[in-house]
Amino acid sequence: MKTAFDLTGTWEGHFVQNGRRHAISMRVVQRGQSFVGVMRDADTLMVSHERLHTAGGDQGKDIEMVAEAEVLSSLPEHSSIEGEVEKRLVTFVKRYQGKTSTSIWMEGKAAITVEVPGHDVHYRGMVSLDGNTIAGMWRIPPQHTAGELLRDRFELQRAAT
Repeated sequence: MKTAFDLTGTWEGHFVQNGRRHAISMRVVQRGQSFVGVMRDADTLMVSHERLHTAGGDQGKDIEMVAEAEVLSSLPEHSSIEGEVEKRLVTFVKRYQGKTSTSIWMEGKAAITVEVPGHDVHYRGMVSLDGNTIAGMWRIPPQHTAGELLRDRFELQRAAT
């Protein structure tokens, strides 16, 4: 089945996470409704300040403890892309190539560092009527984020050839 849009080429744009834009570029080749390619993240180090909530209890009383923490995440620069186009709907999975490292520092505590193999990010967006913009939402499933669903916006523009 032929689609109205051929995404083959280079795309540049950003995704939003923790209120900040992070530059990305993507190069894909499309055959029919399917496409494959690679993506590069320009920002591979992300620093954030978080309020961590933990529950504790003493003699049946629930106590919520709050700790301020600084979080440093290091992502692989490159990832592979596999996706599909159906009319204007674009869906693809970005698979990071390499491990992700996250370090958490809390006041008065030693840093905790966790390394995990590359993770997947699921993108879902719409192609603009002129075929030059893809905009939508990305999400990281809870099994990759200790039970928390992460999601936000992204936008890609077709690069000039």
